[in-house]
Amino acid sequence: MNSSLESRVQKDKQKQRVWMITSTLVVTLFAGYQFYTQSIPYLAEKIATAIPEPIYRIVDESSLEALDESEFSHSQLDVNKQKEVQTLFLQLVENEKAAHRQFTLALRHWQGQANAMALANGSVIITDAMVNLTANPQELSAILLHEIGHVKHNHVMESIVSSSIVFAGLSVIFGDISALSDMILQGTMTGVTQSYSRHAELEADRYAAQQLTALYGSHEAMTEIFKKLNKQHPDGPSWLSTHPSFGERIEKLTKSKLAIE
Repeated sequence: MNSSLESRVQKDKQKQRVWMITSTLVVTLFAGYQFYTQSIPYLAEKIATAIPEPIYRIVDESSLEALDESEFSHSQLDVNKQKEVQTLFLQLVENEKAAHRQFTLALRHWQGQANAMALANGSVIITDAMVNLTANPQELSAILLHEIGHVKHNHVMESIVSSSIVFAGLSVIFGDISALSDMILQGTMTGVTQSYSRHAELEADRYAAQQLTALYGSHEAMTEIFKKLNKQHPDGPSWLSTHPSFGERIEKLTKSKLAIE
């Protein structure tokens, strides 16, 4: 009888232990998710704003150098075409003041891929294939303005900081403190080349649509270039996998969900 009672008590204790472990795990995961989705973006925004200008310049230079070594080669566009694109870019950023960022445009060739991206301090990279894909200055402006929007809203540095926070946190948790510097460097490249948040992408789209409307009276060119890109990559975006689906973005533009003010 006593043996049976002890066995039941043991089983009850084991069940309680399992429930405690499960509950603790669920609470920990939920807290981690909340921290990742709420606290990290807030911290990243504040930290990115406080970072000195020289750091922005260093990040741009090192990022462009790394991309040139691993991905890009010199532009093969006609010299006159390059000048035309550079002139348009200068016109687009002429009156744009984004926290003392230094806007520059780098034209690059990338294995025939239509691509564009922004770096932290205002460097915008556009590939030959992307330029050739655009049919007019309005479509080219849409691409350039989207990347300028990322710089204006400081999305790139915020992404770098948030990636570095995550990598550093994981390093501390797993006790690999010596890897912190490598983690932060990896966070830098991850922030530049991997996925921006949906909010950031729509914010950059909104900025571009607003500027296009102010310049040309419509943001239709943005929808048109997205349609072209969507045909090239129906299963996903091409811009170094940094953007959500073109179909979704076209739908938002078409339905005027990007409130143009």
